[in-house]
Amino acid sequence: MDKLKRPNLVILISGGVMLLASLLAFTKTGSHSSSVWSKYYFLIATIPALIGIVMAAQVALVAYAPQVKLPEKVFGFTWTQVHLVGGFQATIMMLAFLVEDTGGLDKGIGLYLMFLAAIGLLAGAVLRMQEQKAPTT
Repeated sequence: MDKLKRPNLVILISGGVMLLASLLAFTKTGSHSSSVWSKYYFLIATIPALIGIVMAAQVALVAYAPQVKLPEKVFGFTWTQVHLVGGFQATIMMLAFLVEDTGGLDKGIGLYLMFLAAIGLLAGAVLRMQEQKAPTT
């Protein structure tokens, strides 16, 4: 882990937690539970999970696979900007799922863990942005 600075480590861990939490119960009723990969949530609730996976994958590739050359910019945005937008999007979406009325369904542990992981993604992106702005001494 010595190749990772703190912001990237936060993003990598949060992305891993996001992936694992997406496999857990997102909502439940009685003995039935649904993850974000079930047919009920697949098109919308998987977006935060995919954002976390992409963010963690980019950090891991840069740190541990130097032979893989990623572009400096994506659609004119730096990777730090992409991380900031992705972390913000994931956090807002998970917050919306958290406050949403589920119509009698209980919220599962996966939803809460994904919300915490989304906050971690955003925090890592903000730390990454601040690290780039800090003057080098």
